[in-house]
Amino acid sequence: MSVNQLGSYLAWLVVPRGVSTALQRGYYQLFYPSGNAAPRAGSPTYRRDQRISYAVVIIGYLIYTTYTSVTGIVGAGNFYSLLGVSIDVDDKSVRRRFRNLSVHSHPDKGTGSEDVFIALKLASETLTSPVRRFAYDRFGMPALLWPEGKSEVEYVMRGIQASVPQYVFSFVVMVVLSLFRQSAFGSYWRFVALFAEFLIELHLITRTGIQEFVAMYSPYPFTIRELIDLSRSLLITLSIAAAQLGPVLFPNAPEPSIKLIREQQDVMKTMIARLTKVTDAIGTEATSAFVAQTRPFLGLQQMMRWSFLGGEPYFKERLQQHLVDLKLRSRPEVQEAMKRVANALETETGANFSPESANVST
Repeated sequence: MSVNQLGSYLAWLVVPRGVSTALQRGYYQLFYPSGNAAPRAGSPTYRRDQRISYAVVIIGYLIYTTYTSVTGIVGAGNFYSLLGVSIDVDDKSVRRRFRNLSVHSHPDKGTGSEDVFIALKLASETLTSPVRRFAYDRFGMPALLWPEGKSEVEYVMRGIQASVPQYVFSFVVMVVLSLFRQSAFGSYWRFVALFAEFLIELHLITRTGIQEFVAMYSPYPFTIRELIDLSRSLLITLSIAAAQLGPVLFPNAPEPSIKLIREQQDVMKTMIARLTKVTDAIGTEATSAFVAQTRPFLGLQQMMRWSFLGGEPYFKERLQQHLVDLKLRSRPEVQEAMKRVANALETETGANFSPESANVST
């Protein structure tokens, strides 16, 4: 992140808020001249208009910064625009163009300029050397100050080593600036934009044909270094704009107060206590039901035998015997026989007997 980019970032933090406030006031003065019908500060309509004005300013400032980035690069120019040649010009055309321009710019001429002649000569020497031209296209003027490289790969490695400190500095600056932001909205995307910028630069400096593709749609002969600078500026601008618009278009829900949190905790504790009581009641009821179901065939003596005669196997034996008894009792002929026995006992003794009181066993 250069000094200009840092200044642009700080401007994004200050300029839109003040301009949007002035825009909203001007809008109210224009459409509500009396001032009585204008929405009051803090009302839903006022907050809506505030969000709209802020979004309009952010979008307008985004377009403006993008335009200034492009015009700044075009205005600075490069060796191709200086010589007035296309991005895919060959060596012969470069030398011929230099000879034509040097006639008017040579210092020996009365109308010539030494600075212009030196710039034209440097441009011609750079564009007619394949390796130096490769380095200039991808790394700009600083590459001409490097020691003479023997291959394109050597220049690529030097360029990557020169770019790494800049990305480290940008990362540190973003971390520091994020600490002073009240809202974390967009912080994640700013770091994603920085990583995307690194991938774009790595792709552009290691691939060919990008300049020719851009030249099909642009009259200005962009170099790869200029395309990298432009993409870097656009990514930073877009990430900042997203961070500014995010809290406005998608406001975060208000954080719950400490009192509300404590009330919710008390409600949860009450619900847990009630749930504990219900589970204890269910456990007691289940135990009672088990005892009631096993008491007919497992009395006190049997419970004692349960403890001394093997436990579970004995209980299974008694339960199996109880199920067999229930099955026999359900048979029609057994029920009929039990009724006859009960009637006979009532006749002899005069007491009431029910068929269910009789014990049936195999």
